[in-house]
This record gives sequence, C-alpha cells and structure tokens, in this order.
Amino acid sequence: MPSAWRLQSGGCPWRAQGSALGTASQQRRLSASAAAILLVFGLTLIAVAIWRLRVPIEIFVFAALVALAINPLVTWLEKHRVPRVVAVLALLVLILAVIGLLAYIFLPSLVRQAADFTDHIPGYLRVVQARLQEITRHRESLQRWIGKIDISAEVGSRLKDVLAKGYSFVRNVVSGLVIVVLMFITTIYILINPGPLIAGLRGLVPEMWSEPARRIGAMIADRIRAWVRGTIILGISVGTVIGAGLALLGVPYAVLFGVLAGALEAIPTVGPVLSAIPPVLVMLAADPVKALWVIVLFVGVQQIENNLLVPYIMSRQLQLHAVSVIFGLVAMGDLFGLLGAIVAVPTVAVIKVLYDEVYYPWAHPSAALQAVPAEPEPPPPGNGGESQAPPE
Repeated sequence: MPSAWRLQSGGCPWRAQGSALGTASQQRRLSASAAAILLVFGLTLIAVAIWRLRVPIEIFVFAALVALAINPLVTWLEKHRVPRVVAVLALLVLILAVIGLLAYIFLPSLVRQAADFTDHIPGYLRVVQARLQEITRHRESLQRWIGKIDISAEVGSRLKDVLAKGYSFVRNVVSGLVIVVLMFITTIYILINPGPLIAGLRGLVPEMWSEPARRIGAMIADRIRAWVRGTIILGISVGTVIGAGLALLGVPYAVLFGVLAGALEAIPTVGPVLSAIPPVLVMLAADPVKALWVIVLFVGVQQIENNLLVPYIMSRQLQLHAVSVIFGLVAMGDLFGLLGAIVAVPTVAVIKVLYDEVYYPWAHPSAALQAVPAEPEPPPPGNGGESQAPPE
C-alpha cells in the first residue's frame, strides 16, 4: 500500500469510531443486564417480604375491602351533616347488630344440624358404598375395588385426628378471633381518617403521573366495590334459594347446606361445586332419585346466577375471563389459604386494571394512540356555526 494512503496517526478513523460504537453497545447491554438482575432481585425480595408478612397483609387487605364497601354510605351521611366519626360507628354498630340478630335466629339450628351431620357422615358413606357395590354387582373387578375401600373407617380416623388436635384447633380459633378484632379496629381507623393514607399513596406517585394514578385508583376502587356488593348479593340470594329448595325436596340439614352454599359463593367457580357435595352425598344415601333432583337444583341455580345475576351485578364492571379467575384462585389459595381464595377475584381485577391502563399502553403505544378518539373538527364559519350552501 502506498505510504500516501496511510494516515500519519497510524490508525483508521472508522476503526476507532467502530470500536467506540462497540464499546457503547456493550455498555448498553451490560446496563440492561444489570437492570434485569436488579429487577429480578427486587421482585424476589418483595415476594419473600409478602410471604413473611402475609398475616398483617391479610388484615389490612380485608380491612381495606370492608372500608371501600362502607365508605359510600359514610360519605352520604357526612354530606347530610352527620359527623364522620358518628357515621362510621353507627354503621358498624348496625352491621354488628344485623350479624348478631342473624346469629341469634340461625346459629342454634346451624350448630345442631352441623353436629348431627358430622355424627352421621360415616353412616351415609357406608350406605353410599353399599349402593355402589349393588350397582356394580355385574362388574366383579369394580366391586372388589369398592369393597376394599373402608370409607367409614377412614373418615372415623380423620375425625379422631381432628379431635386429637383439639388444642391446635382451639389455638387457631383464638388466633382467628384476634385477627377478626384487628380487622375490625383497622377498618374503623381507615374509615374515620382516610386522608393520611390517601395522601401517602399519592405521594408515592410522581407529580407528572398524578392524574393517571388518580383515574386508575378510582377504577380500582369501583371494581372492588362492585365485587363486594356482588358477592354479598349473590351469597344471600343463592343461599336463600338453595336452602328453600332443599327444604322443599325434604333434604335434611337444609339450613346448614343453604348457609354453606351462600358462604362458598365468595370462592368463584369452585365454591358452588363444593357446596353441592354434602347434600348430594346425604341424598345418595337416603334416596338416589332425590339426589338427582338436588343436582338439578344446584345446576339450575348456577345457570340462573351465571346468565342473569352475575352479568348485571358483577361481570359488567369486573370484565374478567374465567381462566384468569381460576388461575388467580389457585395462586392466591396456595399462597394465602382460604382468605387468599376469597380475595382472588378483586386481586385479579386490580391486576387487569393495571395491565390495561399501565402496561399495555406502554408496551403498545401505537395501539394506545389508535384507541384514543379523534377530536371533532370545528364547524366551518357561517351563521350560527351552520355550514353554508355551496354556490350554484
């Protein structure tokens, strides 16, 4: 190569520039990798903290749910010149009075029916086992397999284990009562003075995002209220209809099974199926034909609920797919037990709001811009803003 073609510096400028660009690209990749590692580490710490603090989190979550459900009534009373403290205490006393009245009316019958049902479970299971053996008498392999299963002995041993762990049961009951009392007290304080809590949550959001955060918070509150209101209405309606229907069919323990059906309405999808098992089991032992009518009753109530009640009470505001509800139910139930299963639906609803309003517009800005309606064009000048006729 001629020496004139060589640079006096002894290097090529484009090579130096390429080296600088490569170094910058490597630095960006390293920065992205470090950010991803920090993100995973932070999410892991948050998950561990949530798991270790699950009991106080459950207390605060349930207190917040009750406060969100009651707050519109408190605000209405406050607008009618009732002091907020008096409104909160009056509503909570009214709720406790209603719960106490219902317990006074139904609790003795429930306790009596629950004790009697528990005593007769082994007998019901033995009768069901005998009926199954009679049905499968022409299938010797199935009959031998059913005969090897001693259902009553298995249930008896389980009941003995439960009774043997009476101390643990009493301890759990006492701890549950303590948690309920703490939830009640936390609810009172949230309702009486929610201002500092709201201000603290708003302080976590940068000022440039304050308006979207306020809008998203209002959407979350509306959906949680819809869930609380819908769960209460559906529980009372389904429990009453199931209890009355079982009583008309002559099913024993109709009050107990009706209350169970209403309570399990708080657990979506799985709750109605679980509530149908005890009455079907009882009637399989007493009258298999009526057991079919019990199944028809539960299926009919669920069809009416899913096609008439749920769309008008809950689904229009929550807008949740069944698969996402089932996944949330399994995940929350595995993490937090029964309480987690109960709050699975509002948790999934909150995640959906955050996905629709935060993540999706950020990940798909072009789609978000297309979703924004275009501003109407101003009317052409004329008399009263009306368009002038074209010249002939």
